[in-house]
Amino acid sequence: MKKYDPNKPIVYTHIPKCAGTSVVRLLRQWFGDVYHKLNQDETKDIILPRVETRDADGNWLENVKCIHGHFNHGRGYGLPYFYPELDQYFTILRDPFDLTVSMYFFAKGRSMDGKFWYRGKPVDIRDQFPTVESYVNSYPYWLFSHLPQDMTLDNCTEKLRQRFVYIGVFEDLQISIDNLAKILEKPEWKLPHMNVSMYDEPVPEYLREKFYLDYPLLKRVYDFALANYRLEDSELSANGGIKPAAAKAG
Repeated sequence: MKKYDPNKPIVYTHIPKCAGTSVVRLLRQWFGDVYHKLNQDETKDIILPRVETRDADGNWLENVKCIHGHFNHGRGYGLPYFYPELDQYFTILRDPFDLTVSMYFFAKGRSMDGKFWYRGKPVDIRDQFPTVESYVNSYPYWLFSHLPQDMTLDNCTEKLRQRFVYIGVFEDLQISIDNLAKILEKPEWKLPHMNVSMYDEPVPEYLREKFYLDYPLLKRVYDFALANYRLEDSELSANGGIKPAAAKAG
């Protein structure tokens, strides 16, 4: 993985439903005033703002060390082009099938309360997707919009290694946060689990394998994270980078 350079900003690319609400508190503790969370107001369809990272002479700004956002290609502000000058990222990933299912139930719950907005308008997701099956079968590629847009099945491993200093996994969140702290040389932090979606209908298990076949890039990116997130499966190099080692079975 890429060596972390604390002298320039790092991007936290926040994948929805991957513990981002919990991670916000962590990043505020770690980075303080040099942490910048970019917020988009869906109720007004305001696009993601941009924090400048350099001064007029091209030097990195000392008050910008971590930039956090839902970088979304579908909305016109995806990576890497939204911050072309930055080449070090970190994120938390989740099994893409489970993530998609979680997003459906999150959006459904918000819709039932009249609180789900999309591009400036309240939306009831049940009108378009009446069941979890209909959502999983037709809509999950929004997830790819939150990943760097120059990745393919052939080059995704190379692109991930070039840009990411660390990729944690939702399913082993505390260990992922502990390892991220080591990479960024930050204090350990016990992370609360927040913003949990409630499931109110069964999820057909046969959808899982179909999903993996339909969206192989999403599965390959997640499998890469799963194989590399454990520091005990890697060796910290003298300069702080992570050298990948063989993944453990199971």
